[in-house]
Amino acid sequence: MKKEVFLAIAIGFILGLIITFGIWTANKSLKQLPTDGTLASASPSPETTPPPGTDQTPPPVPTGSQSGMELNITSPAEDSLNTTSSLTISGKTAALASVAVVAPSGEQVVEADSSGNFSAKVTLEGGYNFITITAVDSGGNSVTKELTATYTTQKI
Repeated sequence: MKKEVFLAIAIGFILGLIITFGIWTANKSLKQLPTDGTLASASPSPETTPPPGTDQTPPPVPTGSQSGMELNITSPAEDSLNTTSSLTISGKTAALASVAVVAPSGEQVVEADSSGNFSAKVTLEGGYNFITITAVDSGGNSVTKELTATYTTQKI
């Protein structure tokens, strides 16, 4: 009887050590992953230098102020918490610009009035909703804004 108890304790101890070592190894390897979500390679890739005389800087991307367009979202506020599934997005942009509103539940295109005011109604899904609003004027200039709206059915 003592032999079986001793054997069971020894096997349990060895299994515990193996499991603990596995967890420790997994945690150690996860801590070494970069925070940007990319996987690190086992060996670093060699850095290549461009030949002299070549420009490797990417061209600048025009923002709203550089392209002459503005897009101001007046409603809702960023990171708004909503208890209804319907949300009206309103704002101001260039007069008669086309405004595309892309939400998880779908997308729609509305046209700003002669003052630049626009309004679009979207349906929210439960949880976080990442909404992209892009305005394009008749000259092809565009500006994009993103906002997050959260829909909850919980009583607050």
